[in-house]
Amino acid sequence: MTDPLERTLRNSSESMRSISPSSVALLLFPMPTICRTAWPSTSVLRSFRRPAVASFLHCGWISTGTRQPTKFPIRRPFAFRALSTVASEEILKVPNKFKPYPFQYHTELTVTVESLTNLGFGIARVPIQHDDKTISHPETTTTTTTTLTTTLTTTTTTTTTTTTTTTTTTAETTNQDSTEQKKWVIFIPNVIPGETCRIRIYRNHATYSDADLIQVITPSDDRIQPICRLANACGGCQYQHVKIERQRSIKTEQVQELFERIGGLKRDEFPKVLQTLGTEHVFGYRSKITPHYEAPTKKNDKTTNNSLKSYEIGPIGFKEKTSRRLVDVPYCHIATPAINTALEQIRNDKRTEAIEGRLKKPSKGATLLLRDAEGVVETNPTKYVDTIVNGLTFRFQAGNFFQNNPYMLPKMVDLVVSAATAPSPNGERMTHLIDCYCGSGLFALGSSSFFDVCVGIEVNSKAVEEAKANAVLNGIGNCDFVSASAEAIFQSRDPVRVGMDNGEILLVQDFPRDNTVVVVDPPRKGCSQEFLEQLDGYRPARVVYMSCDPATQARDANFLVGHGYKIVSVQPFDLFPQTRHIECLAVFDRVR
Repeated sequence: MTDPLERTLRNSSESMRSISPSSVALLLFPMPTICRTAWPSTSVLRSFRRPAVASFLHCGWISTGTRQPTKFPIRRPFAFRALSTVASEEILKVPNKFKPYPFQYHTELTVTVESLTNLGFGIARVPIQHDDKTISHPETTTTTTTTLTTTLTTTTTTTTTTTTTTTTTTAETTNQDSTEQKKWVIFIPNVIPGETCRIRIYRNHATYSDADLIQVITPSDDRIQPICRLANACGGCQYQHVKIERQRSIKTEQVQELFERIGGLKRDEFPKVLQTLGTEHVFGYRSKITPHYEAPTKKNDKTTNNSLKSYEIGPIGFKEKTSRRLVDVPYCHIATPAINTALEQIRNDKRTEAIEGRLKKPSKGATLLLRDAEGVVETNPTKYVDTIVNGLTFRFQAGNFFQNNPYMLPKMVDLVVSAATAPSPNGERMTHLIDCYCGSGLFALGSSSFFDVCVGIEVNSKAVEEAKANAVLNGIGNCDFVSASAEAIFQSRDPVRVGMDNGEILLVQDFPRDNTVVVVDPPRKGCSQEFLEQLDGYRPARVVYMSCDPATQARDANFLVGHGYKIVSVQPFDLFPQTRHIECLAVFDRVR
């Protein structure tokens, strides 16, 4: 059976036709060797950019496009031993802005993954040495020392003694049996904590490096084969290679760690984070996607009318995990089946429009919209769509914000309602609800049957119109919605009208604090300092905080706990399986 890499290299015939026998001879004879082995590893071959040379080294012959060797057959061991440092430097092009410290471009390392960032990248830490000095880094541990050799490999040695210096480049030890080294952080995609991996450095930053994953040497028991063939490259999913149970435990651990580290809370100061809640729909669940394409290139087609400006669109999809380049995505496995059917058609339509010169803005790229509402896919962001959640109909513009997992959303609403309606710490019934960042009224309308009065506030005036219309559409009379910033609600003297037609007029300032719940669902940046201070001044009995970024939620939790609230519960949701994204519900009760 032909090796996939060899098959790929053998098929690179077009670029190899231009190589003359004299060029081959220059590569072969008067050059020193750089490798100890007689046969090139896959990692070495991947560092070459000219397919002809790579194929020559790997296969031992020059392809002529007919899969027959030329009259210059070369034995594989001899060909590889003849490779020179000069040749490799000429072939491997280093990016102009690459910083060669602490690693040279494409340095390969064997590392163990310690944990994951909240962006889904693996974290490895290596103590490295350069010019007999250990690179400074803010994190310090006692461990085995990994040193860098001069060219291609790394070796690991255990240090039992060390010397101390007065500079910041070495760590001072307290005994002769251990060495305290400052560690350098490397971020790696597509890995699982505990795995040992072979990686290749492609970028150095001031305090960390980025690397590509070459090989998983010791795989985790939780590693699986991704369903999507683009999973390792596409930035849309970070965890397709991980079993769903492990994905959810990772998210639980991340929320716990964020509340402790960013929230500054000790484990015994708040309830343990609950297990991440999900559904059985781990693929085919996403009801909205927004693929992109870059500015089309002008196409010179002599067969068409010269007056026609014809263009060609490149990839239509999502950004790569490790760059801003686009990955072409003809089918998205986490999107609903209806969206994937529509995606195929809209991709074909856009390419046809470009070729025929019918694009509205051919000099620019664009973001496409596909919104699945009850099985009907809308691509016009200004068109209205309907979706049903727990028996209520929500009508909104397809381009406006609305949660994108129809299987998980009802469970989230149920838990918000349950948290909001629970009796206060002194046993009193909650009667008034304020929904900040209310959008189209999801939580306010979903909770309305349990409260005397509900008021929603949203800075997007179009969303407020939708929320008011949704109240009428569902026959709900005890809700009103205000167009303003969330900060304005607590100091507003503007009346809110509750009840159909000429209902009762109330002021938010007059709501009974001991019976009032504030629901907060801010954007990713979390609540502003001004909002938190006004919330503290208003002093509702309970705050129910839904967040799409537990890091900013943990930061805000620190403020609330420091101003007389206690955490009742923290519940993460797996709203977007296969991805790093976490939705999280935290409930706070006033204690003083």
